[in-house]
Amino acid sequence: MIRSQIHSLFEKGRIKGFTSQEVYYQESKKLAISVFNGQVDKFTLSEDGGMSYRVIYHGKMGYAYSERFDDEAIEMLLDEAFGNAEVIESEDEVFLHDGSGTYTKIDDFNPELSKQPIDDKIKFLVDLESELKAHDSRIKRLSYNNYVEVESSRLIINTEGLDVEDKSNYCLAYAMPVVQSNGDTRTGLGYDIGNDFYTLSSSKIIMDAAKESLGMLGAEPITSKTCPVVVKNEAFAQLFSAYMGIFSADRVQKDISTLKGKIGQIIASEMITLVEDPHMSGAMASSSFDSEGVPTASKRIIEKGVLKTYLYNLKTARKDGIESTGNASKGSYKGTIGTAPSNIYIEPGKVSFDEMIGIIDEGVFITGFQGLHAGIDSISGDFSLQCHGFEVKNGKLGKPVSQITVSGNFFEMLKAIDAIGDDLVFSIMASDFMGAPSMSINKMAISGI
Repeated sequence: MIRSQIHSLFEKGRIKGFTSQEVYYQESKKLAISVFNGQVDKFTLSEDGGMSYRVIYHGKMGYAYSERFDDEAIEMLLDEAFGNAEVIESEDEVFLHDGSGTYTKIDDFNPELSKQPIDDKIKFLVDLESELKAHDSRIKRLSYNNYVEVESSRLIINTEGLDVEDKSNYCLAYAMPVVQSNGDTRTGLGYDIGNDFYTLSSSKIIMDAAKESLGMLGAEPITSKTCPVVVKNEAFAQLFSAYMGIFSADRVQKDISTLKGKIGQIIASEMITLVEDPHMSGAMASSSFDSEGVPTASKRIIEKGVLKTYLYNLKTARKDGIESTGNASKGSYKGTIGTAPSNIYIEPGKVSFDEMIGIIDEGVFITGFQGLHAGIDSISGDFSLQCHGFEVKNGKLGKPVSQITVSGNFFEMLKAIDAIGDDLVFSIMASDFMGAPSMSINKMAISGI
């Protein structure tokens, strides 16, 4: 049905004088369940979707989108795209992908996920809440106890020969306990993610949530110092992902990236290799094509500290006279084309966490940052971030610390990394589904009391 409507739109667009046309169609379904005190607190089952329409008219790109795709919507799309193309003043060359290239088949969609009984999913949360509370008397309640299930599909068709589609789904369960002791209140997060409900581990969620929340009870500031720092894998992934925009060719071309002109140069410790693998099996952001329908490909953005490539879409690649790297992105069908990676991670090292901590006489282990997007300057690389974690004394973790601030420069920090852990994890809190191992930095400034 949708394909016949698209072809009808294309025929009307051809009559209107459009030389090239493209439809980006997206559908999504979401199940969200929340349990509080053994009862379902919230339950929503929603569907969303729509399409964007891009045309080329007299060498200019026109754009429109709609949630509906009936005869009235088709006429609206034609008129809006035509009007937008007429008022565009940019002289940049515009074009659509012709469907060329090799597409890697990805089959991570689990058709059984949506069929798995909702009652089982509710019971999972009820039991999770009960077991977390029973885990430790200091756990008083859960501020979050949620299950989320998302299914999405994309279809991109144009008049140049492109016709690609994909489908993905995942489920996520997470809990945030509130713990109290001696007037001190803390929270923590535990979660598990996959595309089969029956593989989610409540014990993992409980152990992670309890360890994070209970471990921070009694945390206090420490004396300001400059010292070695180890950053937990998930925290480092979140920090690094906040700076991922500097690798965008668009920002480089607009002279708002410090990495301009640094291809082939050392920008990080030789221990750092940054990989994008959009074909990773079981990953949450895998896809055989980007938001312009260009085939995706695995690549090393940084290799042994050396910058190897920027991230390109069709427009920015044409400006530099190269092929797109398959990194065009859209937040949704309503969004315009940008640039982003998927399944990006720093290759793990061979050093265990205990070995990293064991060689530090006096330092700090950072387990989390606050205010990441407010406390960083993505152009200069400077950052000043509140954080929490643990003191390190004589090669062992000491008392928990909070209300401290770590300051530095992102680019200098990358060069100061002196050990990389073997504990690679992907963080749901990091954009672009980024992963990292724990990192040891030889010296950072910590502000406390």
